[in-house]
Amino acid sequence: MTVPLTEVGMRADPRLVLADRIYYGWVVVIACLLASIAVFGTSYAFGVFYDAFIATFAVSRTVLAVVFGLQTALLYVTGVAAGQFVERYGQRFTAAISGLFLTIGVLWTAFARSYLELVVSFGVVAAIGMGGLYVIGYASVPLWFDRRRGAATGIASAGLGIGLVTVPPTADALITTVGWRGAMLAIAVVVFVLSALVTLLFADDPAAVNIEGRVAADSAPTPDGGNVAHVRSVVLSRRFLLVFVGWVLVFAPLYVLLGHAVLYADDAGFGRSVGVFAVTAIGIATTVARLGVAGLSDWAGRTRTFVVCGAVMALSSIGIALAPSSVTFLACVAVFGVGYGGCGGLLGALVADLFGNTDLNTLFAAMSLSLGVAGIAAPPLAGLVFESVGGYPLAFLGFGGGGLLGAGCIALAVRIG
Repeated sequence: MTVPLTEVGMRADPRLVLADRIYYGWVVVIACLLASIAVFGTSYAFGVFYDAFIATFAVSRTVLAVVFGLQTALLYVTGVAAGQFVERYGQRFTAAISGLFLTIGVLWTAFARSYLELVVSFGVVAAIGMGGLYVIGYASVPLWFDRRRGAATGIASAGLGIGLVTVPPTADALITTVGWRGAMLAIAVVVFVLSALVTLLFADDPAAVNIEGRVAADSAPTPDGGNVAHVRSVVLSRRFLLVFVGWVLVFAPLYVLLGHAVLYADDAGFGRSVGVFAVTAIGIATTVARLGVAGLSDWAGRTRTFVVCGAVMALSSIGIALAPSSVTFLACVAVFGVGYGGCGGLLGALVADLFGNTDLNTLFAAMSLSLGVAGIAAPPLAGLVFESVGGYPLAFLGFGGGGLLGAGCIALAVRIG
């Protein structure tokens, strides 16, 4: 009996089998979730290697921090180029190339023999891979959904929280048993597997996985991209600039908290362990919120939900500054994590809702440069405030106030059209 070529093709491509059973947009959501885990699990695991890196490469904490700062900056800067790459070659091919860069960067880090090698391997090569997977993981989902866009993007972005909660603690445990190089090798293996799964599951558009040409009622059309004039006109618009500034101010308290939570808790008399637990609490809270709040936003309004969650982050930052006890401190941190989850889960959806689907990957990457600005500027400014006044409360108060201003900028951007 002769098997039709179309049936052979379906058997050879598991995506076509899945597409015949469910709306493939949900498979893309899972692929984006895995991409987010690979990016942020690897990025945030760097902190648990600090002591080992200092001992191995004989550098100070300040010098070592340059590696993480460079990686954070390049993640978002590379994302802009990756967005253009996606518009030209598609998400699936970009995922394959980005996963390869990330795997090579982490693998090279495991065998690094000097500080310079560490800078290049983790700070540059791995960051290039992170930038591509980040854009794919956050900007692809809105192209597949319209009505349930908030829920879908929230699930996909939950990979950040899952990566934060699982990868660093696992790496920390491995360091004590197989050493830091063995732990980094294990991360490289995980990154390779996750990247391979992302590439295997991804599809650039519904037509790539639907041989009958069916389009689900909840899908959003994927328009042509690569229009430089269109991108320029959007990026230079008042609405885009307001949202950009808003994101800088809204997310600045996040980077201050992630960078200084342990030191602040210890300085406030709560204990270093409370500060460490606070970072874990952020990961747990943001994961839950991305799965819940983002879904509710489809009913309550996605832009409205983003503004409210941004205000929650800002007010929680102010609460952290005024916390009289460790219990209050952790409660404010948990609320902050919920606000962060609501905002973080709607990043891609917000850009799509405000600026449309055309050139979405490029526009999302350009907007994400605001996160790089916040990540680079906020922690050093908080440290400068500490050195000037001898404490962190003023820094958290200031950045909390800035966060409220940022939420206002985004609300204004929605109104001006």
